[in-house]
Amino acid sequence: MNVLLVEDDQNKGTQLVNFIKDQFPDANIELVRSLQSAVRYIRKNHADIVLLDMTLPNYDAGPDEPGGGTTHSFGGREFLKQMERFQINVPVIVVTQFETFGQEPKALRLPELDAQLRRDHAPIYQGAVYYHASIHDWREKLRDAMKRALAIDL
Repeated sequence: MNVLLVEDDQNKGTQLVNFIKDQFPDANIELVRSLQSAVRYIRKNHADIVLLDMTLPNYDAGPDEPGGGTTHSFGGREFLKQMERFQINVPVIVVTQFETFGQEPKALRLPELDAQLRRDHAPIYQGAVYYHASIHDWREKLRDAMKRALAIDL
């Protein structure tokens, strides 16, 4: 199984890689850290599933711009749009540590964003999992979501 992990937070990325290795020992994991590198990867390489952060920098950090440019609250949504644009039909699960996205008055809470993504990006979008470093129930939820998306027996 080939997993594309799109995550810019180093600690969360490490936790997710360790989780994938533990739950799916045969998985090949590609970790990218920005919207542009994710789009570039998914266009050129095969992935069986994508684990996607919602809030992403536009491009990879570099010496001239250590933060990777503007961070987009809805970078994950833009990634889904690009997948559809290039007709890439790979299941995507959003894994986020935020409960609210964007700025008022257009801010969305995670359940609202989840419903919007289900409506606008079905069947690619498979759901969202709320990640919290000190609360571990995300692991079971993500494992179950991945198995459903990959049609693996629970």
